[in-house]
Amino acid sequence: MAVESKCSLNNMLISVLSVANQEQSMFYSPRVYTDQYNVVTSLLISALVKAYPLNPTVIDMLDPFIKIEIIPVKDGYVNLPDDYRDLLGTPYVFANPESTCECEGALEPLSPQNFQVQVLKNKCRMQSLIIYPESEFTLRTRSSYDAPTWENPIGFFSGKRQIKVCPYDATKVAVMYVRTEGVYRYGYITQPDDTFLFDATTTIESEWGSNSYTPIFNALCSLYAAYAKDQEMQNWSMILSEKGIL
Repeated sequence: MAVESKCSLNNMLISVLSVANQEQSMFYSPRVYTDQYNVVTSLLISALVKAYPLNPTVIDMLDPFIKIEIIPVKDGYVNLPDDYRDLLGTPYVFANPESTCECEGALEPLSPQNFQVQVLKNKCRMQSLIIYPESEFTLRTRSSYDAPTWENPIGFFSGKRQIKVCPYDATKVAVMYVRTEGVYRYGYITQPDDTFLFDATTTIESEWGSNSYTPIFNALCSLYAAYAKDQEMQNWSMILSEKGIL
């Protein structure tokens, strides 16, 4: 039996209300709580993505949202998946058009761990694809001495979910990205005394793992304090928020 995450919707609500010394009543309704949880989720993912290059350990918290896709290049363009949200790390171009690496079909879904295993197992030859602004990309592709090569491929975002790459005859690119998060919903049953009970059957559960408990708890406490106009909790939350959501 799977262990419930500390960041589950019901557990997190209980945690916040216990600090506020409040019961589960319609004063802090499940709708308001759910909206706040979804807002915190979006902000935390953005903060983790921004922190990733300098702090690779945040990948553990992002793990439920990370995907790796090996995408064919069509006419010099890579079209990112529909659930793409943010790029994580550097994409990789397979080293040459004759690459015979078959790692894309070995394990599904690919994760950062098993992807590396398959790359080594299949002896894939890949090069980092450096993403530049469009102006720099244009200058590099026109350069007679600093033009992109298979050893130094480059690209730029030509759209929200599209990357133009050079060399243009690249066959496929491996991309690690953060997918779009779900919209969570706290299911509940209203009681005659204006309290409510958690209803797992109508809940769309959070995807966060237990290792994300602290930043989510701190952020939700801050939002609850503002909503409830609880001065004591606001003072406490202000102290926590000085360090940011992370």
